[in-house]
Amino acid sequence: MSEKITIRDVAREAGVSPTTVSRALSRPGRVNLETATKVREVAERLGYRTKNLEPQQDDVLRGMILTTTSDLKYSVFADFVTGMQKPCIHRNFILLTAITEENRDLERSTIVRMTSQVDGLILTSSRLSDSTVRKAAQMRPTVVVNRLINGVQSVISDDRPALSRIVRRLKALGHQSITYITGPENSWQNGLRWQAMLVACQQEQIKLRRIAGPNLATYVGGPLMDEPFVEFMRNPTTAVVLFNDIFALEFMERLQENGVRVPEQVSVIGIDDTPEAARSNPPLASVHIPREEMGADASNKLIAKILHTSDGSTTPVVRYSTFIERASVGPAPQRPIAAVESMTA
Repeated sequence: MSEKITIRDVAREAGVSPTTVSRALSRPGRVNLETATKVREVAERLGYRTKNLEPQQDDVLRGMILTTTSDLKYSVFADFVTGMQKPCIHRNFILLTAITEENRDLERSTIVRMTSQVDGLILTSSRLSDSTVRKAAQMRPTVVVNRLINGVQSVISDDRPALSRIVRRLKALGHQSITYITGPENSWQNGLRWQAMLVACQQEQIKLRRIAGPNLATYVGGPLMDEPFVEFMRNPTTAVVLFNDIFALEFMERLQENGVRVPEQVSVIGIDDTPEAARSNPPLASVHIPREEMGADASNKLIAKILHTSDGSTTPVVRYSTFIERASVGPAPQRPIAAVESMTA
C-alpha cells in the first residue's frame, strides 16, 4: 500500500509552505489565484484529499439538476442561471433553481432535501464551508461557480487582468490613490479581488486604501452604505473601485447627493457590468464578467459527470473578465476634495 499523501508532500511539490497549502485549499481567497490553482492541481495530482469526493452512484437517471443561488433580483445571478439553462435544454435536463438568500442553513437544508431528487448540483457563489460542499459532492456530481474547492469541479472568473488594467488606466489619468470598498467577508471573490488590486497597485506604485463595504452580496441599496461612505469622506481618494455595481451605483449617488462631482472630482468603478451600470448618470465604468458562458460551462461539466463522459479531471474552468470604461472615469482632479471628519451620510 502506498503511503498517505500529507500536506507537507503537497507543499514540497508546489514549492510553497504548508501554511500556504492550507490556506489555498481551505480559504483560497487569502492567496493569489495563481498560487491557489497551482496548489490545487498538485494536490489533485498527488491524490491529496480527492479520493473521498467521488459521488455515490445509482442507476436511476432523474433528468433534473439543482442549482442554488443567493438571489434572482440582481441580474448577475439571473445571468448565471440563464447560461446554465441552455445546455440543460439541449441535453434534455430540467434545471431547478433554489434561492438561498445568502443563508447557509437554508442552502444546506435545500441540498439535503433535494439530493435524492436530482442527478447533480451546481452551487453558485455558495456560502457553505468547503467541508459541507465536499459532503454534497460525495452524494451527487457537483460543480461550484465562483469558488475553488479542492477535489470539486469549479468554474471561475479571473478578474486580475481587468483590475490590473483599471489601475494602469487610472495611473495614466493622473490618479495616485485608490480606495477599494470590499464585499462580503465570506465571499471567495472578495479576497481575490482585494489581492489583485493590491498587487496591481504595488506594481504601479499607487496608494491603495481598503474600506469594508456592506456584508451582503444581495445588498440593494440603503443605510448599509452609510458607514463606508462616511469613512471614505474622512480621507478621500480621487478614485474608488467597489466590489460590485450595486455598491458602486449607491456610492456614486451618495457622492452626488453631497455635492461631489463624478468623475470631475472622484472616479468610480464597479464590477459586474450590469444593465443598470450603462444606464446610470454618468454611465458607470465596470468589469464585465462572462456569466452566461460560465453558467453554460458549469452545466456542460456537470452533465458530462452525470453521464460518465468526463475525463475525471476537476481542473478549474477559467473565464477572463474585461474592463469596460465609461463616463464615471476621468482625469484626476488638480484639487482633490477635502476630507470631512464628521458628517451624516
